[in-house]
Amino acid sequence: MAGSARFSARRLPETLRGRLEVTVALAWEALVDTHVDQARIFVYLLRDRMPIEESLPRYLLELDLGESVSIAVRTRVMGSAEPDETIEQEPMLGMRASADGAPAGDEDGNRWRRFRPDLMMRGLRERQRRDDETESWIRLALARAEEAVIATHVDNAISFAALLDDMLPPDRATQEYIDAVQLSGGRAQAVHQRTMARLADVHLPATRKGKG
Repeated sequence: MAGSARFSARRLPETLRGRLEVTVALAWEALVDTHVDQARIFVYLLRDRMPIEESLPRYLLELDLGESVSIAVRTRVMGSAEPDETIEQEPMLGMRASADGAPAGDEDGNRWRRFRPDLMMRGLRERQRRDDETESWIRLALARAEEAVIATHVDNAISFAALLDDMLPPDRATQEYIDAVQLSGGRAQAVHQRTMARLADVHLPATRKGKG
């Protein structure tokens, strides 16, 4: 990845710098794997509501992926996508019976019935309900994906901190990881907080819970 070698470790021994480069590269691969898994889940969830040509770009945009990660995720997800299933065409209008039992051949009656105000409003309400439901699904799926991505970052940051354990305190090592993968904003804050909480279990002495 383009940003995999961007970390401020120039003063570290050369052998450790090499190990850090490998660790960051592995972190990027783990991150891409997580995004691929979540993007596949996302497009599968929406398969009956929007084509993959719309759902996959929505995932990439909402998760705020960088260009190199987006290309990798798009390539792998599209490469594994199932071919579109053949959709059976509905019978011709003239071959169906009308909603009120009119003869199947009554094409004129069926044609004009579609423009009845009550049927048009019912169709609009149904489409709006489906659109609202789809947006709700999207928000839920994106929230789940974001949590999976943050969890991957935390695991990566812990590996990074373990490698630097003898040279940097946990908070500095965690920040080195965040800088290496160019995290910012709320996601960077969440990764830092959760990584430090996990590292507390390793670095802090065990304490007994107070008696209730």
